[in-house]
Amino acid sequence: MFSYIAGLDEAGRGAVLGPLVVCIAVCKRDNEKLLRKWASKDSKALTPNQRETSYVELKKFCTFRWVEISATDLDKLMKTMSLNDIEAKVMADLIKKAEEGDVMIDMPDRYSWTFRKRMEKFGVTKFEAEHKADENYPIVAAASICAKVTRDAKIAEIKQATCDFGSGYPSDPRTIEALQDKEKKKMITPFIRTRWKTLDRIKQTKLFDSESEE
Repeated sequence: MFSYIAGLDEAGRGAVLGPLVVCIAVCKRDNEKLLRKWASKDSKALTPNQRETSYVELKKFCTFRWVEISATDLDKLMKTMSLNDIEAKVMADLIKKAEEGDVMIDMPDRYSWTFRKRMEKFGVTKFEAEHKADENYPIVAAASICAKVTRDAKIAEIKQATCDFGSGYPSDPRTIEALQDKEKKKMITPFIRTRWKTLDRIKQTKLFDSESEE
């Protein structure tokens, strides 16, 4: 049994605006009691203030590393790679740079064998992966909290430079309103994931019509 445990998760996978953040959290197995205290719930079950508080406490005994992939870079990468391959490659790179330990991943693929083949393709073979691991493993919840806090900070920065577009998710009415508003759309265009599958429904509502209509 390794003396370290590690968990990986992401934030922003289903968004249409802003970056995708993939994070690894690592801590000594001796700190599992503290880990359960501050990461008993995944980030989605916490308020922004609760996430911030938890993150401050978690940083006292956890090591966090993350990769932030901008909307522009995601669009470029998706010309030659699937989203799941992009995520697997980033996770593999983070694992390689971390202390050796037992690794648990919140699995993005539908089937575990598919995800394992992806990770092996990028040079990582020793790990476990489950759906909803962020709900069942505190170390993965810790990674989820870091990823969400990091993405939220970036979204706040983008809003300050552009306009209020809500969370950046297609389920958010403020995000849809910003994409429909001609002036707001011009400001946030550099941060829109144009190759995202979640844009299909929005495109069908003609939010991305030809430039002549703007």
